[in-house]
Amino acid sequence: MTDYKAIHGRNVLHVSSDLGAEGEGQIWFNTATSDFKTIVKVAGSWSSGGAGNSARRELTGGGTQTAAWICGGESPASPNRSALHEQYDGSAWAEVADLNTGRADQYGCGSQTAGLAAGGTSSLTPAIVAISEEFNGTAWAEGDDLNVARYRGASAGTQTAAFATGGAPAPTSVNNEIYNGTSWAEDANLNGARYYIKGSGTSTAGLIAGGANPSDAVVATAEAWNGTAWTEVGDLNTARGYGTAAFGTQTATIHAGGDFDNSNTTACEFYDGSSWTEIGDLATAIRYTQGAGSAPSGIQMFGYTSGNVAITQEWDWSSTATPPGAQNIKIITD
Repeated sequence: MTDYKAIHGRNVLHVSSDLGAEGEGQIWFNTATSDFKTIVKVAGSWSSGGAGNSARRELTGGGTQTAAWICGGESPASPNRSALHEQYDGSAWAEVADLNTGRADQYGCGSQTAGLAAGGTSSLTPAIVAISEEFNGTAWAEGDDLNVARYRGASAGTQTAAFATGGAPAPTSVNNEIYNGTSWAEDANLNGARYYIKGSGTSTAGLIAGGANPSDAVVATAEAWNGTAWTEVGDLNTARGYGTAAFGTQTATIHAGGDFDNSNTTACEFYDGSSWTEIGDLATAIRYTQGAGSAPSGIQMFGYTSGNVAITQEWDWSSTATPPGAQNIKIITD
């Protein structure tokens, strides 16, 4: 410790109890335990996953890191509103049964064998649709339509218990609908109108964050859903929208990528139920993408970099007991 003062401009603190957040970047001596201590942050990182078969953006999906799915999206191919559906096994993507109606910017959630895709933009007239489809592990079948045709909103939950909220065009940017596996029902609206948002959680404990307001400006606002009403909660550190990869629960959610300042971003943040923490960035900046999985183990799927891509990036943190970005006190032994 002889060089500590020269390096840091201060002596090693002698304290009878451990420091809190103010101790990050410092070393102190705990006189009660006779230990030198510091604070380290729990690690989390992104790595490359298997490449998909058809590059697309503005698509929907769900599942887990080792059993994910995506469908639809915008593609350069004709028709440019894709019906393609792909599934991921943790290493490779395989094409499976197509949607009945190709579309982009849908609401979607659920598992590989029980998926849900609703709304979006299609090649039909009118282009904005309320169509809802369900996947049973083998084929897509049409279900009950949304009450309001819209696109570019947020969804989360399961095939039999989901929410679809926000989106475009105005004034549907505050609309919220709940699906019970049979029909969609309108419910309490968002507090703030926006579109290009992503959601996580369940139909009774959901979370949305970011997006763009009616003036096309990206926002940092987050709202939590309790099954009855939406409540504004802690804002993102970096305002962004236009398709982030979001996944997790209402109290343990990851939001990564999106558009910030009219450019793609690698920014990744973790929400613990009260506040957002900046954590390990994506390796590749991306927007118009889709996420799936849990906060300890998730995946970013397809999207737009300088063009449509079929890349995936997998997220993992080193401890499922302690969230990423958390400050852990470490005893210095050497």
